[in-house]
Amino acid sequence: MPVQDLKNMSLVSDFARMIGVDRVEAAEGRCSVWLDSKKGAHNPKGDVHGGALAALCDMAMARAVRSANLELWGLSTVSLAINYLEPVGGDVTAHARMTKNGGTLAFAEVEILSGDGARSIHATGVFRKIREKRA
Repeated sequence: MPVQDLKNMSLVSDFARMIGVDRVEAAEGRCSVWLDSKKGAHNPKGDVHGGALAALCDMAMARAVRSANLELWGLSTVSLAINYLEPVGGDVTAHARMTKNGGTLAFAEVEILSGDGARSIHATGVFRKIREKRA
């Protein structure tokens, strides 16, 4: 299976780097993203910030969808539903997969694991496919 391994972080947005993303792998409707919690945003309790985790969910699912739709110009998030199951600490791993690839919309889900391997977040998303850049 060919893997789009983005170890070259110049291919990842400044925002992703700011929240601590340090590795992305995506292929065939699946994506894994690693976040170094020492580099990312934290809340006052010292856990990884929920907003950063929401962005990580969105990014991982979008990359999963894009990996199966390489011809697209881009995607737009239509909806994002997140269930925070427990606080997230340590280095974080997100595993996303596309669940349906429609003509206009694509659907995906993601699971986030804390550094200790605990399942901490489950999220789902819907993405609008953008076939060409509008003027």
